[in-house]
Amino acid sequence: MTLGLLAISLLNLSPRLLAQTCQDVEKMNRWEKRFDANQDGKLDAQESAAKEAARKDAFQRLQGRYDKDGDGKLSESEKAARRAAMEVKRKEMIAKYDKDGDGRLNSPERQAAKEARKAEKEAEKTKKG
Repeated sequence: MTLGLLAISLLNLSPRLLAQTCQDVEKMNRWEKRFDANQDGKLDAQESAAKEAARKDAFQRLQGRYDKDGDGKLSESEKAARRAAMEVKRKEMIAKYDKDGDGRLNSPERQAAKEARKAEKEAEKTKKG
């Protein structure tokens, strides 16, 4: 009986789970397609190496400052440090853009924060270039 219920539950995937699985496969395919230079639908050793180098570069840009031991992964203590830093940044954003003082950013406040960040990025580009 239990085995039968397990089989039914495995075959009866929820539409949400099925959609998520399809999105994950599509995302993976888009990522791999970027590195499939010969367009054969598979990644050879050279293409795989390029993909891995890009993954490492993305990790360094996005989370490398938290990887104190330099192993290319975030340990639990490194993740905790990242969470703490993100919480500080969140509080700074709220303090700066929360005009109504409710402790949260509503839609107009969020939009103002986005526009300010976009202007900062443009200023950085202009300064560099």
